[in-house]
Amino acid sequence: MRKNHIKGIGVSLALLSLTACTSVPNDGGVYYVQDLIDEMIGTDNKASVIDPENALTDEEVNNMLARPLSLADAEMISMQVNPMAKTGILQVGIAEADYAQAGRLENPGFSYERMSGEEYSSTLLFDIGGLFLMPLKRDIEERRLERARYEAAGSVINHLAETRRAWINAVAEKQQTLLMERALESAETSNTLTRQMSALGHSGVIEAAESEMFLSDMQTALSRQRLAEDTAREVLIQQLGLWGNRARALTLPVELPNLPELPLEIESVEGEAIENRIDVQVAKANLESMAKSMDLTQMSPFLTAIEFGPVWEKAEGERESGYELELRIPIFDAGGVQNDKARFMFEQAQAQAQAVAIAAASNARTALSIYRINWEIAKHYEDTLLPIRQRISEEQLLMYNGMLISVFDLLEDVRDATDLQSAYVNAIRDFWLADTNLQQALTGSGSTPITIASASAIPGGGGAEEGH
Repeated sequence: MRKNHIKGIGVSLALLSLTACTSVPNDGGVYYVQDLIDEMIGTDNKASVIDPENALTDEEVNNMLARPLSLADAEMISMQVNPMAKTGILQVGIAEADYAQAGRLENPGFSYERMSGEEYSSTLLFDIGGLFLMPLKRDIEERRLERARYEAAGSVINHLAETRRAWINAVAEKQQTLLMERALESAETSNTLTRQMSALGHSGVIEAAESEMFLSDMQTALSRQRLAEDTAREVLIQQLGLWGNRARALTLPVELPNLPELPLEIESVEGEAIENRIDVQVAKANLESMAKSMDLTQMSPFLTAIEFGPVWEKAEGERESGYELELRIPIFDAGGVQNDKARFMFEQAQAQAQAVAIAAASNARTALSIYRINWEIAKHYEDTLLPIRQRISEEQLLMYNGMLISVFDLLEDVRDATDLQSAYVNAIRDFWLADTNLQQALTGSGSTPITIASASAIPGGGGAEEGH
């Protein structure tokens, strides 16, 4: 009997040892997310994810804010200072925990019965059905973990894209403000000259009033522009996660980066998008997970309620030990309805995955078209319109010096030149925004995400906790 008793304990320890090595990574899965991002957008640093071991120090952040903030520094600060950037990364840690939990058996059940006298019965039952299903559940959770990693990488890429947009808009508005301030200086100089001419009798009342009106219009336009600049700056501050003295210390460049000499050439934009886009990869991972969940659904009615374990009894002064097997017989519900539901949900996921791929290809084509058109528009301003406007302004100044035109004609030229410069800044801004949108369309989730049904919705295909 003692030999059987030892065997029972040995069975128990063997079952416990099967789940002793599963754990959650110390970094919460950040390392794998970084690898995905490196593969997709080629980052060479750790700024793209939340990495406590490579976090920016307060001094480094303050130094970045004290000088004109570059786009690369803005991305780094946004990812490591803005708490919203952490939410997608932390979701990977949750999925890592589910994956580790899927490798653990449900806690054993223990029962003890005391009869009259010294008679008793004790039983220790283990979830053997869960042991048989464990490899399949681990496989399911592994695919969910893969999906969570892709989603986390997507959240990082999308967060970086939002940071780039905020930076581009903020710098563009600052550049517009500087243009308006220079135009206002010209208007003030002209107005002073007009007042002097009017005092000497060389200018009439109407001319003086027109000069005042022009100056007032420029002042109003500058006030509106400063409001637009402040608004764009606040959007960037929020995206960076700054507040207090850091928000006030933010310094921006005075102009946007120059237009590239040539636009990007992409041979197969649809193929690149379908191969690299996060939402497409998530749809694929979700589909694979649902396929495994269907297998689990088919097996669950037969394996989820099998329990086995040692039994110890004492009756009539004799101690006995043995084994007990409990199982639920699927007579009334063999899982047929659940299997049908799982099949329909899988077919739905297939259709949704196809829709995601179609949308990804369309988004990429549209983004590339917008990118090229915006480059052509900005290049036209740079190579044609601005040089022509410069020649016109030079001729206008010569005519004014020759007393062939009035100061008001010169002011109109200043206004026209300012309007053209402003349009050029907008064209450069639109190009860099289109560049950001194109990169996001090729690697992120684009602008029209499609909801994907979760594999956990399949009957019997829930999270790891369902088997515990």
